[in-house]
Amino acid sequence: MFKISRTWILLALVLVGSLLVAACDDDDGEGGDEPESTTSSATTDASGDVKTDVGVSDTEIKLGQHIVQSGNLASVYQPVAPTLLAYFKSVNAQGGVCDRQITLLVEDDQYSPAIALEKAKKLAEQDEVAAFIGNLGTPPNTGSAQYINEQEVPDLFIATGVNTFADVKTLPYTVLFNPDYISEGNILADYVNENFAGQSVAILSQNDDFGESGRQGFVDTFEGEVVAEETYESTATEINSQLANLKNANPDIVYVYATPAYTARLYAYMKTNDWNPQIVMSYVNSATTLAALVGGDAGPAEGFAQIAGAITNNYVLDAVADADDPAVQDHAKIMADNGGPPVGTLTIYSQAIAETVVQTLEIACENGDLTRAGILAAAESVEGFHPSVLLEGIDVTLGEDDHSAIQSLQPVEVQADGTLKPLTEAPVESTGGEE
Repeated sequence: MFKISRTWILLALVLVGSLLVAACDDDDGEGGDEPESTTSSATTDASGDVKTDVGVSDTEIKLGQHIVQSGNLASVYQPVAPTLLAYFKSVNAQGGVCDRQITLLVEDDQYSPAIALEKAKKLAEQDEVAAFIGNLGTPPNTGSAQYINEQEVPDLFIATGVNTFADVKTLPYTVLFNPDYISEGNILADYVNENFAGQSVAILSQNDDFGESGRQGFVDTFEGEVVAEETYESTATEINSQLANLKNANPDIVYVYATPAYTARLYAYMKTNDWNPQIVMSYVNSATTLAALVGGDAGPAEGFAQIAGAITNNYVLDAVADADDPAVQDHAKIMADNGGPPVGTLTIYSQAIAETVVQTLEIACENGDLTRAGILAAAESVEGFHPSVLLEGIDVTLGEDDHSAIQSLQPVEVQADGTLKPLTEAPVESTGGEE
């Protein structure tokens, strides 16, 4: 019988022990190169065709949004997140994007800058989203945008028109979706100059970058007399004293750069006090949303009757006048089939964002790069894209030095039947916030 010497047994044990120690050292990241972090390094998918890093697996693309879902503005913007979810559900049912399902994680920021920052940190660090989309409102974005950029997470198609958010030098990862507010103020003032020459104006604006931008754009262009100005805080529970001061100035026109909840308060005050100035207001006051708030228990029809004659801007299809448009009908079907909210201006607007998000992800897929950096680069390469629910003549074009998605507006007058009457032959191109 063959015998193994004690020397060979000892040598074998030593060799095995050395291999085990080396293996343990590698597991601890010692005794060799440290493994790369899974949250920062790019990898390729199973097919080897698409690079990914954070928030994208072989089966899923994870996106995040912070938006108001509680508090006094929650009911105004309630349709936004459910519309995005319904649209992505319809896309997922058709195979998703890049053979991956889109998952949208939504957090309630209560329209607060501090809470928006807290929710952005959760989505970026704990949930590890690939990108943010459609973060809504000037105060919340003021709270979160700097942090999101420091984390180098794409902050796409945010729902505000403060043009400083589109400054690629200070916020290179943020992309603005809405037309900028300074340009809107310019456009509305031009219309007033041409059609209400010699009439006086009083101004009501929100006391933040939103209100100040819209106010600045108007006063820089308006050629007549401003007889009174009042501001309010976005957390105010009532604004009657400001409205009384405006009424006492006896203006011909009230220029309103306020969110729908506060514009509705203006209309309630006007009705109670038999005051009927011409209203000129921001596109932020979507007609269907404002009519629902003004009409209250009496319904939107009553609301439309009260806001009829108001002059504003628009860039999406009209939920009422364009109800028979194939794009609006398709939108309505998507909402009905996928648990979305009833069709209105904000649902149409939100689908425009969702379509642009899908376009961006498809470009990233075609580029073979679904990393965070790749998704931002894809957004910057969107050119001449027309979301189905935007007005004809209004497209999305972006670039490395151009982070403003929509740069045209159509001046309109709200009609008593809820339709929006165009006041110019074609949309008016914005100035990009230039003075």
